[in-house]
Amino acid sequence: MVSFIRNVSFDAADAYALARFWSGVVGHPVHPECAPGDEEVVIEPPGGPRLFFQTVPEAKTVKNRVHVCLQPGDRSRDEEVERLLGLGATMLTDHRDGPGAGWAVLGDPDGNEFCVTRSTR
Repeated sequence: MVSFIRNVSFDAADAYALARFWSGVVGHPVHPECAPGDEEVVIEPPGGPRLFFQTVPEAKTVKNRVHVCLQPGDRSRDEEVERLLGLGATMLTDHRDGPGAGWAVLGDPDGNEFCVTRSTR
C-alpha cells in the first residue's frame, strides 16, 4: 500500500483569516465547524487534498521549500493573477513571458509562496 496526501499545511499568524483567503482562491468554503480564533482550520475541496491552516507563534522568515502551483481552469493566467491580487495576494516574482508563457510567484497574506501557471484556456 502507498501513502496519499492528506493535507497541504500552511503555518499562519491567524489560521482562520488565512483559510478565508485560500477559500476565495480555491472557491470552496472553510469547514463549517471552524470559527475565528480557532488554531486549526480546514478547507476540504471535493476530490483534492484538504488545506490545513495552523496558527503558529513565529513569523515566516525564509522561502518555502514546497509550495502550491495553481492552474486556472476557467480564465487566463493573467486574469487569475489579477483576481488573486485583488483577494490580497502580493506579486513576489513575475516570470510571465508573453501570452500564456511562464508563471507568476505570489505570496498569500502570511507570505507563503505559490505559483500561478498557464491556464487550460
